[in-house]
Amino acid sequence: MKIKVDGFKAALELLQGLDLAKQQELLAEMARKDPEMVIKLKQKLVTFDDLKYLTATMMSRLLKDVKPEVFGLALRGAEAQLGKHLLSLVSKNNQQDMLDVLNGKPKSLNDVLDAQKKIMDVVMKLRETGEIVLSKEKSEKMV
Repeated sequence: MKIKVDGFKAALELLQGLDLAKQQELLAEMARKDPEMVIKLKQKLVTFDDLKYLTATMMSRLLKDVKPEVFGLALRGAEAQLGKHLLSLVSKNNQQDMLDVLNGKPKSLNDVLDAQKKIMDVVMKLRETGEIVLSKEKSEKMV
């Protein structure tokens, strides 16, 4: 009995389960052997950094499933520009909740990565149902 495995799908799922640094490291190594495959994977791969394409409406939808405090924790491991963008999309109350955790007591890297994973699990679910779109072109067209 032969089992057919979709290598592309398996590679994509593997990459999505890794933190950003490991993703980039693995993609760089793969690019040496199959640059075309890496381009295709990057087109399908959604990372925490892609949250820069969220609109206020999409962020509002995301906050129905993810507490602002989780975002605050997750932003500890993100670029400042992404943090500013996401904070600009939320109400003052949610913004304060996010900032309290972001600027609060130190947390472990594992806690930060877990928070990012929680957010990305919800993002992937909402992306599959079409409730959010994470691409520059499509996000700019959303109203």
